Amino acid sequence: MSERLLALASGVHDGNPPEVSPPDMVRIAADAGYNSVGLWVAPGDNWHHNTAGEVAAALHETGLIAIDVEVIWLQPGGKPDPLHHQIIALGGEVGAKNCLIVSSEPDREVTKHLYEDLCIHAERAGMRACLEYMAITEVKTLDDALDVVNAVDHPAGGILVDPFHHERVGHEPEKIREIPERWLSYAQLCDMPERGVITDADAYFADAIDGRLAPGEGSVPVAAMTRALPADLPISLEIRSRYYRERYPDHVERARVILERTRAFFADLTADTDTE
Repeated sequence: MSERLLALASGVHDGNPPEVSPPDMVRIAADAGYNSVGLWVAPGDNWHHNTAGEVAAALHETGLIAIDVEVIWLQPGGKPDPLHHQIIALGGEVGAKNCLIVSSEPDREVTKHLYEDLCIHAERAGMRACLEYMAITEVKTLDDALDVVNAVDHPAGGILVDPFHHERVGHEPEKIREIPERWLSYAQLCDMPERGVITDADAYFADAIDGRLAPGEGSVPVAAMTRALPADLPISLEIRSRYYRERYPDHVERARVILERTRAFFADLTADTDTE
């Protein structure tokens, strides 16, 4: 049986501006022991005319798989955005498996139309178009995401689960089982110090980019969420964390510690399952 994909999510090192270049992100992940990596793709910002070639070379050199490119953020307006198509095309050039999509389009029918367009482009690029639900977007809940993805019903579609957003909108872990397995291409994993819904948008956003911990370090029922997902589903470690940035300023050390603690979490999860 092949080793489960554990990816270093782009948010661990890519802030605004990004801490590291996309090719360096690949090498950091490899040096820290990952077998996969997530990539932040901002054409004209951190991706230029030769970046895709450099990333592809780094992936080939290290043997890593690009789990996703992000972020495609649908904005109000109702028309497909060529920039989003470009992000997908660049992901296809480096062999990425998924593109991460969120939506601020308030019209649900328009969101479905735009999402279908992205699914078509993702399929052409050999990728999955994974819609993430979060309270600060217009696809706030898992029910919202299911409404969009089920209605479009495209084979390249998918839903992305992030424990942070799942918890912050008030969902119980078992709700994840409502997602048909065909819509699961990968999931994110993290923990947080405290449970509970956050309704203030600024506080929610700050917590999302600064407040995360490695799985098993906080108070959120991440173990139950993980058990609700397929056992071999690829995982992206979305640990956007001020604690980790300040405590581990070295990029490789930060990534390695997160991976070590996640592997310990999975080992404990397996042990608990075996004793049940």
